[in-house]
Amino acid sequence: MLLKKKSVVITLALTVILAIASSYYYFAVYNSVREFSFPATYKGYSSARALFSGAELVVIGSPMKDFEDREVLIGQDSLDGLMYIVTSTELQVEEVLKGPKEDAIDLAVIEPIGIRQTYSGKEKMTSEGYTEMKKGSKYVIFLKKNTSGQYSVINMQAGKFNLDDTDADDAKGSSSKSRIMTELKADFSQEL
Repeated sequence: MLLKKKSVVITLALTVILAIASSYYYFAVYNSVREFSFPATYKGYSSARALFSGAELVVIGSPMKDFEDREVLIGQDSLDGLMYIVTSTELQVEEVLKGPKEDAIDLAVIEPIGIRQTYSGKEKMTSEGYTEMKKGSKYVIFLKKNTSGQYSVINMQAGKFNLDDTDADDAKGSSSKSRIMTELKADFSQEL
């Protein structure tokens, strides 16, 4: 009888330890987020006029989904090395400032940022410190078709501008971003 009680106590103790360890792993490791920023080669624009001129499509809109619910596109080479990670963001377009209006219907744009789940947690990878657009926030977004024919945000962080001050992260990034935004407000005061 004593042996049976000891085995029950040991089993319960091991179950509790396993539950604690599993909970720790799930909450502290698996759901943790590590951020990485990588350098990128891209054409930069230092003024609002140059940015507007370089864009094929300029829209005012808002993301329809939370960042975690968007489609992540990952490219890997033959050795499973990461070639790229980007996010496809569906937009609710309010206005088209430049480009074909029909392209803005059901518009999904490529943002140079992505998140992937690994055993050691989530890895959020971004190009040049780009921050994702937030659901419910309103942006003016400068886009150009990439080699796959998808519209992508150009000029990295200085290719999208939060218009309703609901995205504090949007102010991060290039030193020219605030200057370009000031120029945009002057040049497009009616639209913005």
